[in-house]
Amino acid sequence: VRSVKDSVFVYSRLNGDTLLPCTKLASADCSNITWTFFRGGQVRYSKEVIRGQVNLNSDKSNRISVMSNCSLVLHDLIVEDAGSYVCLENQEPVSDIYLSLLGISSVSPVTELRPGGNLILTCILFTYYDAGSCKSYSNMISIYWLDQDGKQLPKDKRRYMLTENTRCNVTLATTLQTEDNNRKWRCQVDTKENKNVAFLDFKSSFLFQNDHKDQIVQPSVTKEGPVELPISRIVLCVVLPLMVCIVGFFTWKSDQKKAKTSAAVIEMQDFH
Repeated sequence: VRSVKDSVFVYSRLNGDTLLPCTKLASADCSNITWTFFRGGQVRYSKEVIRGQVNLNSDKSNRISVMSNCSLVLHDLIVEDAGSYVCLENQEPVSDIYLSLLGISSVSPVTELRPGGNLILTCILFTYYDAGSCKSYSNMISIYWLDQDGKQLPKDKRRYMLTENTRCNVTLATTLQTEDNNRKWRCQVDTKENKNVAFLDFKSSFLFQNDHKDQIVQPSVTKEGPVELPISRIVLCVVLPLMVCIVGFFTWKSDQKKAKTSAAVIEMQDFH
């Protein structure tokens, strides 16, 4: 939050929550309080709070709550929430709040989240006037891309390419490396008076990882010492020779019987 005279500039992040303070009230009775909203560019005006109660006809009604000090809390912030909010007491302006929201968008498909893939991120500050224009802010605001150590990314075309579309719209393009898996890319907003009034992180978590190391099949390691055979193999080694001997014996007996029978037949033929 930054205050200039009776104006308060609030910076927050998309999908987050924010507090819009209502200061210099003559009394603590919120029944005399009205909150209005105006969005430049689209020329949109609405009443969000009437006599201390959330206006149920507002499209923000399910995301707004009024605190005991009459300040306003916005939940689950979306782009359309950026704009100018005015707190009025007995229909007289008390506080002017200018809410700006920070967002990161990516045009890179998830299949590019891998070593060698191209990551393109655009950081935009949605101001109370218009998204990414910063017309009313002039030189008050700067947007930077930072590395995970909090250092400003250099404009090194060999690794990073930074394009400042406007003062509140900066695009980062880079070719991902192996060490960029689960890395945080931070977009930070600085004002002329304060550093780091808002920031937003994007994590480049790889969907697929290519392992370039050759897979080598390692031979099984055998320990020195006696080899222990399983019981099934021991039984097979004992039973198999025994079965061969038994089959051979009965085969021999059968051959002997056949030989005697053949000899008797021959003798009978000779007798006749």
